[in-house]
Amino acid sequence: MSHLPVDHPLRGLYRGLTIVTGAASIAFGATALATTSGNGFTDNEGEKVWGLMAANPAAGVFWIVVGAIAVLAALAGRNIDAKVNSVLGPAVWVVGTVGLVLIRNGDNFLAFSVTNVCVMYLLGTLWFTAALYSGVSGSQPVSRPESAGRVAEEALGAAK
Repeated sequence: MSHLPVDHPLRGLYRGLTIVTGAASIAFGATALATTSGNGFTDNEGEKVWGLMAANPAAGVFWIVVGAIAVLAALAGRNIDAKVNSVLGPAVWVVGTVGLVLIRNGDNFLAFSVTNVCVMYLLGTLWFTAALYSGVSGSQPVSRPESAGRVAEEALGAAK
């Protein structure tokens, strides 16, 4: 898409934030799996993990997979991260919205709470924003200011 920024100066920051939040998602998922291993895989209630969000083993697997996708895409770079995050962010929004709908009934298979949904919306927004600003051009030559003066001097010298 031609209207999205390319080679944004904060591209590295967004990739770094994607790696950090993806790693935190993996750590949360691993902790959730360890904490809730005795529960049913899709237990509706779940247990509090890190004192913040409810989780069951299915939620632990979900967070590990989502975090791994985010981290691997950010480490790959080369516009792969922009493409993956442009799908991953909205996908996390959709899962969060489905979780919000299922909170009060017996189909709450990821043991969602409102806190889980808020965290999912925040992560989805961060990953989608990273997708918007992490594109690279690849075809543009690298600008080197130190060589620009030399090239201009050589051009002037040849003109004389």
